[in-house]
Amino acid sequence: MKQAVILAGGKGTRLKNIISDIPKPMTPILGKPLLHYIIEQCIKYEIKNLCLLVSYKNEIIQEYFGDGKKFGVTIKYIVEDVPRGTAGALIDALSILEEQFLVLYGDTYFDIDFNTFWDFHDNHNGVASVFLHPNDHPYDSDLVEVDAFDQIQSIHPYPHDDSWRQNLVNAAVYIFQKNALKGFISKTKTTDIAKNLFPWMLQSKLKINGYRSTEYIKDMGTPERLSKLESDIKSEKVRRLRKDVPKIAIFIDRDGTINKEVNHLSNLEQLELIEGAAKAICKINETGILAIVVTNQPVVARGELDEDGLKLIHNKLETLLGREGAYIDKLYYCPHHPDSGYKGEIKSLKFNCECRKPNTELFKKAEREFNILLEKSWVIGDRTSDIMAAHNAGMKSVLVQTGFAGGDKKFDVEPSFVSKNLSEAVELVLGKINL
Repeated sequence: MKQAVILAGGKGTRLKNIISDIPKPMTPILGKPLLHYIIEQCIKYEIKNLCLLVSYKNEIIQEYFGDGKKFGVTIKYIVEDVPRGTAGALIDALSILEEQFLVLYGDTYFDIDFNTFWDFHDNHNGVASVFLHPNDHPYDSDLVEVDAFDQIQSIHPYPHDDSWRQNLVNAAVYIFQKNALKGFISKTKTTDIAKNLFPWMLQSKLKINGYRSTEYIKDMGTPERLSKLESDIKSEKVRRLRKDVPKIAIFIDRDGTINKEVNHLSNLEQLELIEGAAKAICKINETGILAIVVTNQPVVARGELDEDGLKLIHNKLETLLGREGAYIDKLYYCPHHPDSGYKGEIKSLKFNCECRKPNTELFKKAEREFNILLEKSWVIGDRTSDIMAAHNAGMKSVLVQTGFAGGDKKFDVEPSFVSKNLSEAVELVLGKINL
């Protein structure tokens, strides 16, 4: 039987005016304790062996849930008289933990397909798996770097330095192999999973994998986030982001649409957001519609920029958006170019591919990865290649009057609509999508 460990010892100091003197996990969400929702999510995926690590006012939690029988689960409690942090609590619970277990935080609301997450963990042969997602406040979140094989290379806790980093946030949902914790001994000091345990694992050359998802997850540690959470439930944003629900996406071109067109952007200094672009993407994020960037980047094939340099540019893009509370759910790029004759070109990338717009392979890849309904989705861009790609994939399109504003004239195609900029285009599209 699969096991979940729920860290439920929080006080909820910042919510005191709302929850008075009850444990943070018992905060009412639309009339029901948050911890009740968490346990229901476990039950949904047949995770019925639960271990609750409790501390502050733990008798309130134990009185409500008891041994779990009335909820169809088995609950064991470990009471911390002196809180030792999230990692310390896990170490103290080792004797009752299964060889593999899920870790959840009692102050976080989510709707996650645990079966898919668990399959990912089993297939990646690591000692731990971390749930990762983009969010609207990466500047005060722990940011994670992963390689092409989903293995975590480094974790950057906040506060951050001035480096450009991808908006890929540790969402504090984990799967662990019990054996991996046995070498991490903490008997005298407070230790944290993200700040202490994971760095120790990485230094010990233990393999940690990052599971990327756009499913809904939000901590409700402040009155503002609590209010936003309840609003997201009522608006059905939470439901729309579930893996099994077909999704609508707004596909956005990069150069000339989000950032200023400089004709083959190839260094960090050239990247500058178009005014209002971040706020426009914020509006998409608020709905549960996916914001996905699809961009042709022939500078790679032409030898003007390598893929590491391109990644850094995209990190800067995500950092600048994140500073204004916006995020993109995924960025896809085509590095190919069909024409030869450029000094320093990469010959292996010089061919006619299926992913370069107006071809549709990147849109189809997104369709497969995110369960997207292309026929209900849209493309926003500044070139005729964007508009033709939308036509070829069966989507509606908006041509923006920034960047090339359709002046490339490479393809004889008419957009569904024309807008002044991304901000105006997003307003138009959101007004026409029936959620």
